[in-house]
Amino acid sequence: MTAPRRFTTAAAAVVAASVALCLTACGSSSGSAGTASGGATKVTNLTYWSWTKNAQQVVDAFNASHKDAHVTLSVIAGGADGYAKIFAAIKAGNGPDVFNCEYAELPDFVSQGDVQDISQYVTSDTKAKFASAAIDLTTLGGKSWAVPFDVEPELYYYRKDLFAKYHLTVPTTWAQFQSDAQALKKVAPKAVLANFNTNDPTITALSAQAGAHWFSTSGSTWTVNFTDAASQKVAAYWQNLVKGGLVSAYASNSPSIAADVTADTQIGMIDPPFEAAYLKTSYADQSGKWAVAPLPTWDGTAATSTLGGSTTTVSKNSKYAAAGAEFATWLATDATAVKARVTGGTSSALPADPQMADIAQQAFDASYFGGQDVYSVFKQAATTVTSGQVWGPSMVDTITALTDGLSKLSSGTTVAAAVQAAQQSTVAKLQSAGLSVTAG
Repeated sequence: MTAPRRFTTAAAAVVAASVALCLTACGSSSGSAGTASGGATKVTNLTYWSWTKNAQQVVDAFNASHKDAHVTLSVIAGGADGYAKIFAAIKAGNGPDVFNCEYAELPDFVSQGDVQDISQYVTSDTKAKFASAAIDLTTLGGKSWAVPFDVEPELYYYRKDLFAKYHLTVPTTWAQFQSDAQALKKVAPKAVLANFNTNDPTITALSAQAGAHWFSTSGSTWTVNFTDAASQKVAAYWQNLVKGGLVSAYASNSPSIAADVTADTQIGMIDPPFEAAYLKTSYADQSGKWAVAPLPTWDGTAATSTLGGSTTTVSKNSKYAAAGAEFATWLATDATAVKARVTGGTSSALPADPQMADIAQQAFDASYFGGQDVYSVFKQAATTVTSGQVWGPSMVDTITALTDGLSKLSSGTTVAAAVQAAQQSTVAKLQSAGLSVTAG
């Protein structure tokens, strides 16, 4: 789940410098699987922490196909709770060998020296397998700190049957989205076109789609600007929708959302590719009723941003960086791994390796969507992701501050106020870390 995530290589280098990364002191371990003196294969045992769907099936497939390494999975929570557990374990010296990390949170782990530089194991041939944007996201200071797995462009999911019932067309612009929401409210007062999530950073992706750049750098100085013209436009737009009851405003895991979807009163949602699997497993009785379309835009020009997308990285506690990097690469580039993750429909992630995206497309059962080839929509959306987004070195704290504010929308806080408070908190955090910071 977490926000957006595009680094340019140049910006990533500045990230590394500005957060004073220990690029030389925090090098990688050379430990790897080897051969015992008697000629028998020495097995390297790796621990892996993940929240991803079908993780055990993926690990089982790896263990069945590798004789020199064995992976033991621990399932952890996603989001802030999961990251807090990982940070604490690494600081205590008992972190996992490898773990999942979303793109926006990776700079936090790098800046604190909690992950290893795996550049020597991420070869040019490996990098060539991935979309360049995904490699940019995992490259800081010219060094590779993780192997990308997926990319997650924002999309619009909608109930085909209810759109037909209410004589709605799929909105292609945000102006149409608002007018349709108003029209829907007149004929179905309890119905909404979407929920505005208050416990995740969807607002960051919506702002980036509009052209906002919440973080930028000049030399060693950070500029933190969550309140530029684009961000203010987006905040005001969604505040108007929330205030007018044109969208709901719940935490994404709230029972209220499940109740609304079940009651046919939430008839659409804004989410990345991974949502397709959640719909399929959570609302099986609505099979054939959902479809997916590109995200509405401001001017009709195709554009989106990302929310979520993850990597696999090697913690500083691991003695087996080579084996860990091999496992991370296998997860993202092996057809068996991708099939194990997607088959059955419990995951609908869009792999960052285009060849594996094709494998996922073939493996995913689209019958829930009435036969719509949802992966074609996913892959096309990925080509329209806005570029130049830079993520700061304390995104875990930034996201926590942001969602703390958004959770108070029902008690009078505005979207703009929540975003402003998150900026103030972020500036203070970076200043306390000794960084040069200006507020936009």
